[in-house]
Amino acid sequence: MINRVLVVCVGNICRSPTAEWLLRHRLKRDGVTIESAGLAALVGNPIDPMAESVLLEHGVSASAHSARQISPEMINAADIVLVMDKRHMSAVHAQVPHARGKTFLLGRWQNEAAVPDPYGKPRAVFEQAFTMIDTAVNSWLSRF
Repeated sequence: MINRVLVVCVGNICRSPTAEWLLRHRLKRDGVTIESAGLAALVGNPIDPMAESVLLEHGVSASAHSARQISPEMINAADIVLVMDKRHMSAVHAQVPHARGKTFLLGRWQNEAAVPDPYGKPRAVFEQAFTMIDTAVNSWLSRF
C-alpha cells in the first residue's frame, strides 16, 4: 500500500510541486502523504509564478509550497518516488541505491515520457509541461 509519495525534479519550483499539488487535489484517499523535493532545490522559494498561474487555471493552488532539498531520509521514508526524467532517477539512486525498486518516471504510463523543464521559458512551455504532468498524475491515481 502506498502511504507516502515523493515527487522529484531539479529546483522544486515548477514540475514537482505541480505534480505534488495535483496529486493532493485529486487523490481521494486518507492517510497518504504527498510531498516534493528538488535535487538542486531553490530552498524556501515558492512555486514559480508561471507554474502557479497554470495550476490556478485548473482549479488548484500551490501557493503554500516552499522548495525543499531532497535527502536520503526523504527517499527512504517514501513508498514511491516519482521523477521527471532518467537523470533524476539516476541521482535518486546515487543517493539511495536501494530505492531502485520504488523510483519511477512520472510519465511511466506514457511510454516512459520525460517531462521537460519549463523554468525560464515561455508560458506555452509551462502549459505543455502541465498537460504532461496532468496526464501522468491521472494515470498514477488508480495505482495508489
